[in-house]
Amino acid sequence: MGGAVSAGEDNDELIDNLKEAQYIRTELVEQAFRAIDRADYYLEEFKENAYKDLAWKHGNIHLSAPCIYSEVMEALDLQPGLSFLNLGSGTGYL
Repeated sequence: MGGAVSAGEDNDELIDNLKEAQYIRTELVEQAFRAIDRADYYLEEFKENAYKDLAWKHGNIHLSAPCIYSEVMEALDLQPGLSFLNLGSGTGYL
């Protein structure tokens, strides 16, 4: 997983590519991904990689590939009023 889906120019293009590849399948997951810009979780000097479907690590900072996060969100089947706890979530992007 990762690398083949997206080389988007911005967050919306990343989400469009994840939808086209069927990693994002539901409207609620799409809305969540569009509400949070992945680049906000990157150090400034690495933001050019934010919209690629790749994992990123720099020191203690680690982000999994967007397709991994979308698979997790789809599998959780969250609905209004529900929540989840992601232990060891690193940056907080998920």
